[in-house]
Amino acid sequence: MKMFKKVICSVLIAVSLLTPKLSEGQKSESVMGGGQKVVISKIENDSVQEYSSTIDLTDNRKQLIMAGQNYQTNYGIYAKIDMAKSSMGEGYKTLKNVEFEIVNYKPTYFIGIDSIIVSTTRALDGLTFKIYTRALSDKTTFSLTENELKNIHFENGSYLHSERILNPMFPKINESGFPVLLNDGRIACKPDNGRAFDFEFFYKDGRLVVRKEDYDKEDMNKVYNNEIASTLPGKRCSSSFNKIIF
Repeated sequence: MKMFKKVICSVLIAVSLLTPKLSEGQKSESVMGGGQKVVISKIENDSVQEYSSTIDLTDNRKQLIMAGQNYQTNYGIYAKIDMAKSSMGEGYKTLKNVEFEIVNYKPTYFIGIDSIIVSTTRALDGLTFKIYTRALSDKTTFSLTENELKNIHFENGSYLHSERILNPMFPKINESGFPVLLNDGRIACKPDNGRAFDFEFFYKDGRLVVRKEDYDKEDMNKVYNNEIASTLPGKRCSSSFNKIIF
């Protein structure tokens, strides 16, 4: 719990936003900051090579990094990447600027981007774009500048990992403008605003309204409360790997 709150606070300060961040602290990951040198090296015979896409750092088009589904809405998240020369030599490149955009296909609720942070492993040998999305968000774009991407070096043929985290539609905010956290680390939220119902986070049957469990913590091969965890919120298209080429 202490680690979870520490990561949440770091995220809020780093991106200077008042929108809630739904994140679970991992002992193997930390929020990028302080100019640490991060080197993502090529890994031979890795299983992610079998199921991955490719990002060409010589191409500044908007490239698909992830597809997802929430609220019966299919969407894609794209990134336009500007690169720079690396101090480590010709076999490496650094990221100078990344512009993200989410595109909704056949939506029920339009899904936007609350924020994106750069998270690295404790060993500083891997990197994840943590993309926080939310239905009815007004933002469809988000930019990471050279300040957030400082001192990150990709070897040609290495992999970029992206993780999508869904924020509740109607979070509860305290007087200081920060999200209210429950004892289990989840963000406190309301089921509706009188016009739209958050059915990713709540069940509703007549007047009965029940919040759903955090299925991301459940074993996908087990049944939880008579429901299969892999078919419930959070498990659909939440992670992607993209091979870096230049």
